[in-house]
Amino acid sequence: MTSQHSRQLDNQYSLQKILIIWALSAMPMGVLAFVITPGVVAITNWTPLIVYWIAIIIGLVWQFILSLIILKRDGHELNWQTVVTRMKYQRPVNTKTGKSSYWLLLWTIPFIVLSALIQSGVISLPNVDSWMAPLIQHLPKYDLASLGTTEYKGAWWILGLFIVTSVFNYFFGEEFMYRGILLPKMNGVFGKWDWFFNGILFGFYHLHKPHIILSTALYFGFVFSLPSRLLQSNWMAVIIHGLEGLLGFIVILGIILGLS
Repeated sequence: MTSQHSRQLDNQYSLQKILIIWALSAMPMGVLAFVITPGVVAITNWTPLIVYWIAIIIGLVWQFILSLIILKRDGHELNWQTVVTRMKYQRPVNTKTGKSSYWLLLWTIPFIVLSALIQSGVISLPNVDSWMAPLIQHLPKYDLASLGTTEYKGAWWILGLFIVTSVFNYFFGEEFMYRGILLPKMNGVFGKWDWFFNGILFGFYHLHKPHIILSTALYFGFVFSLPSRLLQSNWMAVIIHGLEGLLGFIVILGIILGLS
């Protein structure tokens, strides 16, 4: 083992630190969804989905703040250069040649197509979420379809909620935390399988959506982590993850225009 490789491993997170970071990002999401949201709904009679939606935005903003705290504690300056280097928001790298190029972002296309086929139902994932049904059957479900009423026709403010959610979900929140903070620091514990276990952590982070943890969340955790790991760029995950927001945008626009 070279001294340079040893220094890199010294900078890696321990399993304990990885799990603590996971807990600090995931546990608040579950509390916000199933403790705070029902409590607020009970005393306000606001639409449960809207309360849940705002609560999740708060959780995503917390992830961003937590990420900044971690970077600072790791000794980094909080600037764009840190984001580019430490968080790997940089041009993808061809690991065979060592050359970087934005053209390598084209490798997101097969992952995007595969994701679209799954989300559209053309490719069906195994129904493994039924295994969790006895554990979560009494938890409320928050369905975007509940907004498809005349009350929200012309309610352009929900598009504002969607934009804020997207910014923190696809860049400053989930991706910043899981592919930015955690993925580059998991190799010391998990070796070449760091992307796989990053996907596991990302799946089980979805305590606010427990009915999709075992299938959808875990699957997409792998899809986001693997290309980011292979090409050493978290833009891969941001693009693949972010394009699912296009479907959400269409749904929200349909609700506002009264088409849903």
